[in-house]
Formats: sequence, structure tokens, C-alpha cells
Amino acid sequence: RFFAGESMFHSVTDASKVAVVATVEWLRDADAELFDVQWSTSHLASLGVVEIAREEYLRRLALATRRG
Repeated sequence: RFFAGESMFHSVTDASKVAVVATVEWLRDADAELFDVQWSTSHLASLGVVEIAREEYLRRLALATRRG
């Protein structure tokens, strides 16, 4: 229920945007709690990424990684 995206790149124009959108759809279907993109960039912000406070991140991470 937690996914961390790192080192995203593409060799075809806008392929990374398609990959992010597909990943978000997959995570929604999986009822995921948290998609950590590591860094907020203007590119990711255009796709809806928002920064959250550390306390909120840790709360969401605990929910996403709980057992049962």
C-alpha cells in the first residue's frame, strides 16, 4: 500500500508522464495509501503532486505499511 518512485526517466517524449499516471491508477485500484515521488518538481506538480509535512508523511507511511 506504499510505493516509492525513484530515478524516473524516459526515452520518448512525455513517456514519464504516462508512467506516473498509469502508476497512480494502479495504486488507486490497489487501495494504496502513499505514493512517494521523493522530490516535488514542477513536472510532478503538474500531475498533482503535493508536498506534505513530515508528521503527515510518517502518519500515512504507518497506515500504508501496517500489517493486517
